Amino acid sequence: MVHQERQKKVFCISFTIFITVYTIIFAFIGATFKFIKIMATVPAKGLLGILGPFYNNSEGTKKGEESKQPVKL
Repeated sequence: MVHQERQKKVFCISFTIFITVYTIIFAFIGATFKFIKIMATVPAKGLLGILGPFYNNSEGTKKGEESKQPVKL
């Protein structure tokens, strides 16, 4: 009887540790993918921001249709 109770306590402690570690690992993986997504989109937005002044929208196009015409310097 004492042996079964001890086994039950060991199992509960092991299970709690396993769930905790599992949760931490998945949180780390989720944060890593979020970081990768941010690192992939920030340079693209920055590049568009840098190149934006070299393009203008012509006034003759319909609303929603934007043409990228280079600005003559």
